[in-house]
Amino acid sequence: MNKDFWELWIEDDKVMGDDFQKYIKSKKIKIETEKEELIKGHLDKADHNLKFVKSTLELKEFNDWAIVSAYYSIYHASLALCALKGYSTKDHSATLLILIKEFYIKHLSKEEIDIVGNSSIEKEEVLHYVEARNKRSRASYSTDIVFDKNEAEKLRLKAISFVNTVKNIIDTST
Repeated sequence: MNKDFWELWIEDDKVMGDDFQKYIKSKKIKIETEKEELIKGHLDKADHNLKFVKSTLELKEFNDWAIVSAYYSIYHASLALCALKGYSTKDHSATLLILIKEFYIKHLSKEEIDIVGNSSIEKEEVLHYVEARNKRSRASYSTDIVFDKNEAEKLRLKAISFVNTVKNIIDTST
C-alpha cells in the first residue's frame, strides 16, 4: 500500500527536512517576523468560517459549502500555528509539512513531553486536517450537489475541536 506524502514526513525526519528546505527555497514557505497579527487574523477567520458552517447547515441544501467552510476553518487555524512558529504559506501541502515538523511529536521521553505539554499536535489532529482537505476538494470540484448533512456536521465538530486545540496551543505558547 502506498503511503501519502505526509505519512512519510511523520516517519522520516530526513525526508521531512529535505522537503522543508525545498519549500523554503521555492518560497512556498516564507519566514515571518510579524507573527502576532497573522495569528490573530487567521484565528478570527477560522471562527468566522465556523459561524458560516453552522448557518449553512441550517439551510439544509448547501452541505457542500459547509464542508468547504469547515475545511477552511481548519486551514486558517493551521496557518495560525504556522505563524506562531514564524512561517507563512499559501500552499496546503507546505502548511501540513509545517504542522508535522513543528507540532507533531513522535520520539520524546516522558519528561520532554511534559515540557512540551500543550504545544504538540497528535496524529489524530493531523488526520483531521488531511480528511477535511480531501472532503473540501470533493465538495469544491465535483459536480455532486447533494452531500450528506451528517458528514458535514461531523466535519464541523472536528473543525471546532481542531480550532480549539490550536487556540490552546497558542495560548500556552505566548
